[in-house]
Amino acid sequence: MDFTEQAEESSRSFPDLPRAITSFGAAVLDDVAYVYGGHFGKAHHYYSTGQSGNLLQLNLTKVSDWEVVATGPRLQGLAMVAHGRYLYRMGGFEARNNEDEEQDLWSVADFVRFDPAAGQWLELPPMPTARSSFDAVVADGTLYVIGGWNLQGSKDAEWQDGGYSIDLAVEPLVWKQLPSVPFQRRALSLGTALGQIIVIGGMQPDGEVTRRTSIYVPAQQTWSDGPELPGEKPMEGFGTACCTLRNRLYVSTSSGNLLRMGEDAKSWKHVHHIDDARFFHQMLPTRPGCLLLIGGASMEKGKYATVNEICWP
Repeated sequence: MDFTEQAEESSRSFPDLPRAITSFGAAVLDDVAYVYGGHFGKAHHYYSTGQSGNLLQLNLTKVSDWEVVATGPRLQGLAMVAHGRYLYRMGGFEARNNEDEEQDLWSVADFVRFDPAAGQWLELPPMPTARSSFDAVVADGTLYVIGGWNLQGSKDAEWQDGGYSIDLAVEPLVWKQLPSVPFQRRALSLGTALGQIIVIGGMQPDGEVTRRTSIYVPAQQTWSDGPELPGEKPMEGFGTACCTLRNRLYVSTSSGNLLRMGEDAKSWKHVHHIDDARFFHQMLPTRPGCLLLIGGASMEKGKYATVNEICWP
C-alpha cells in the first residue's frame, strides 16, 4: 500500500453510537470495535446519570448495530486497550452527584480485564494512583499509563507527574513506575512507533494547551522531545486521538487534521482533513489501510454519535 497517497472517506457506512458521547474508552479486538463509558450529559456539567457504564460492541466484518455486551461503573476520562484475547480497562472518573447537585467527581484506580468469550470482567491489581483524563497503550506486551490527574471530590485536583507500566504476560501482574516523566499533562493521547511510546499534546497545570510531543524509549528508559503538532492553534493538542496503522502513527486533532508521523519520528505529514472535526474522540485501526473515527465533540456542533471510516486508495 502506498501511504504517500492522501486518505479518503470510506464508502462503508456504520451505525451511529446509541448516544453521542465524549471521553470514552475504545479498542478493536478480533474485528470487533468496543466502546466503554463516556459522557453524554450536558457539556461541562457532570453527573452520574450523564455518564455511561455500558460496554458496546460492533462487528466490523458483519456490520449490523451496536449492542451492549456488559455493564460496569459509570465512568468517563478512562482508557481501554486490547491485547491478546482480552480488553483491559483502567481509571476514569465517576460523578457521585445528581444532575441538580454540586459536582462531586472522583477518579478511580480500577484495572479490570474483559473476556469477550466468557462475557465477564475480572478485577486486576489497581493502578498505584487513581487517575482520569489520561491515556494508555500496549507495546511489546507491556501496558503503559501516562498523564492525567486525580480528582478527589472537593480537594484540588492532583496532576499526575508519573507513569506506570505493567507486563501483561507476567504473573502476578505488577505495576512498575516509569523513569521520571518530564511533564504534567492531561487530555493527551498515547501511541506507539518504532518501538517507542509517543505522548501527544495535552493540557498543562497552568491551563495552557501544548502541541508538544514527548517520546519514551522503553529499551533505554529515556525521554526526549518529539516533533510538535503543526498548526498555530494550541487547541490542536487538546483531546487528540491516535493509533498505529501498518507501523505508522496517526493522530486526529480538534481542527480536523489527520496527521502521520514521519518514519524518523521527527516530523508530521498532513494526510487528510476530517470535515466533522472533533476532540475527545477515539480512532481505531480497522481493515488493512483504514482508520475508524468514533464519537467525540466539537465546539461548534456539540457531541457526535457518528462513526466514520477513512482509508487509503
